[in-house]
Amino acid sequence: MLFLIEVLQVLAGIGSLVCFILVIVRMFQEGETAMAVVCLVLILCCIGGLVAFIYGWINSRKWGISNIMLIWTGLITAGLLLRLTLFFSFGGPMIPWQE
Repeated sequence: MLFLIEVLQVLAGIGSLVCFILVIVRMFQEGETAMAVVCLVLILCCIGGLVAFIYGWINSRKWGISNIMLIWTGLITAGLLLRLTLFFSFGGPMIPWQE
């Protein structure tokens, strides 16, 4: 069962990466070259994805990428829920009681 959760988490991560790439491509298509480059550089600092996610939502209707953003949001949510499931299934919060 844990293997299945890990596989699903990897698939959610791959899907998120694909959505990130699609949003970056759309930024280049819409002439937002500076923002796209900033997101690509900041991905090395682990915040480029967050910047692209927020900027994508801000411009989702104007660029016509609402479906991509909804899918990306669902994948992020699914990934977080799967991570929590793994955390609790391994007994992560089991701290010895102090009385």
